[in-house]
Amino acid sequence: MSGLFAAAFLRRIGWDVDVFERSPVELFGRGAGITTHPELLDALENSGAGTRELGIEVPKRIVLNRDGRVIGERPLRQILTSWDRLQRLLRETVDPAHYHLGHTFARVEQDGGGVCVYFAEGRIERADLLVGGDGIRSAVRAEIAPGVQPIYAGYYIWRGAPNEADLEPQTRASIFPYFVFFLPERQQVIGYPIAGLDNDLRPGRRRYNFIWYRVADPRELEDMCVDEEGQQHESSVPPPLIRKDLVARMRADAEEIMPAAFLDCLRNIARPFFTPIYDFSAPSLVFGRVALVGDAGSTSRPHMGFGVGKAGGDAQALAAALAGHDDIDAALARYNAMRQPIGERIMLHGRKLGTHLGVDLVTEEDRRMHALLQDPRAMMDWIAVPNFLASGT
Repeated sequence: MSGLFAAAFLRRIGWDVDVFERSPVELFGRGAGITTHPELLDALENSGAGTRELGIEVPKRIVLNRDGRVIGERPLRQILTSWDRLQRLLRETVDPAHYHLGHTFARVEQDGGGVCVYFAEGRIERADLLVGGDGIRSAVRAEIAPGVQPIYAGYYIWRGAPNEADLEPQTRASIFPYFVFFLPERQQVIGYPIAGLDNDLRPGRRRYNFIWYRVADPRELEDMCVDEEGQQHESSVPPPLIRKDLVARMRADAEEIMPAAFLDCLRNIARPFFTPIYDFSAPSLVFGRVALVGDAGSTSRPHMGFGVGKAGGDAQALAAALAGHDDIDAALARYNAMRQPIGERIMLHGRKLGTHLGVDLVTEEDRRMHALLQDPRAMMDWIAVPNFLASGT
């Protein structure tokens, strides 16, 4: 997503841009839900991608107790979209002739006039600028700043997106139209509606995004990252290879604590998968003629739902800096000065919201925030809310 945003904005200021994607196939069909913010909507409009048929608008947030009773409610109109929808909108901004699948970044060489980029498949590209928009495990960042590594937060997410049509009528009536919280001790369950396959927004064709935060120490996570075939993975496991015993244990735990509507969602997820939570902020987004955007430069915990919004903001700021300076190096310095502090601020805000789970409460401020977020009303006020950067919270 970061690379597509960067390509869209740079092309709009007159740059020739080629996008090199590691995947050998188009990245369609991913169902992860995304909360929209004003910054994301602005970036989509300004990039040329637009916001047509973006997602589903919910009117309010509610909190459930174990019995499924609503114990908190807050009006908040918000559009919920999906990774797949945003990727399609942005993909349409890139000329197919300049979008290259199946290219694995290997290394970059720099001189005073630009970069020479080498791909594992043998291709070599010369350019004025390399933009690394390749995510939290960025190969570009690993090459130019190998000391900058993601930090495990002490918890992870089980997730999936059941089809609306598969859910019980009571589930569809009680939780499907809303942004919903369930808050057992040291855990957090969130759900909200998103489009169905092929961005189908018709009632009965949509999906429900299910997210369950759970605590695990590094040793537990290491065990979870042993796949069904016994292979140890460093940071996560591809969904088809997640061990069946982990899924069975997770489902059994859910039966003990969850309200009926969320249990219905989970029972209708054929292949739930887990995602460990990491964060970090690079001390610089610019290394000579290499610039990092999105999660490659800083990754925040997902409590704000702001990852794609930040990617759009980074790309827009990079293009604005380059449009405003004749000197590329001066422009990159300006970009770094504008966006590195924002990325770090977003990361720290995510850590503040993560105190709800009670992990690594080191400072008095950590403990104060943890106590505040035990109130369900505070969770509705703080999690994935718009304008949190402008408010200074």
